[in-house]
Amino acid sequence: MTSFTPTPPGSLMSAAQAYARDGWSVIPLQPRGKKPLIKDWVRKATTDVDVIRGWWRTWPWANIGIVIPALHVVVDIDSPDAIGRLRAEDLELPASVMARTCNGTHTWYLTPGLQSGNRVGILPGIDIRAAGGYVVAPPSVHATGAVYKWQVPLKRTAIAEAPDWLLEMLRGSNQKPMGSDADRWVTKLQAEVHQGSRNQTLTEVCGFLFHYVPAGPAAVLAQLWASSKLKPPLAEKEVQRTIQSIASREARHYGE
Repeated sequence: MTSFTPTPPGSLMSAAQAYARDGWSVIPLQPRGKKPLIKDWVRKATTDVDVIRGWWRTWPWANIGIVIPALHVVVDIDSPDAIGRLRAEDLELPASVMARTCNGTHTWYLTPGLQSGNRVGILPGIDIRAAGGYVVAPPSVHATGAVYKWQVPLKRTAIAEAPDWLLEMLRGSNQKPMGSDADRWVTKLQAEVHQGSRNQTLTEVCGFLFHYVPAGPAAVLAQLWASSKLKPPLAEKEVQRTIQSIASREARHYGE
């Protein structure tokens, strides 16, 4: 059941540091919100407890974001109705690590051999958060005052493998981006871009990468592409600003 008991700020810092000690990279999010409080969060997400202490001393009421590692997904169900639709379709979600959110659940799964991307609306009321995305973690506080709580605590040994139906769905969705558009993107990524279209093309390339590649590698690839294909190069700050803007835009889909 959703709780409205206030979360003391000290417990937020302690929880963030505990996640880090267990090897989960974290970032500070807006109090009662989902947006990262730090720029370039993709690169700055950390397991360093001293950095985390500094963040939460600066923002004592910051919510906690956990960055999802490779070969993991989080199934985000936003309402009891969505759970009912799964059952009606005979699509069961096996027991695994699970957090209670304001209106639904975040359930963690392993995807052995399958690197998925984030997916919005993979089924009605159900999103998939994947490597390079992040989820709001307990004991963060929703905008309504509801407190996120673990129903099954986050332990690596407690994360179950994704069910076959979900793996098949993820494999199918992973194939779509490189269908009929593959040749066009190969051509675009190989071509040099000259003055007059550099900013627009950089934005398009970042959008493509962050939509279909985990956020960490996407940022690196975008930087490498910009340094080799933009003629003359854009200022480093401008490139980084564009990369971070697109990363944040994609991330907003995955922090409910």
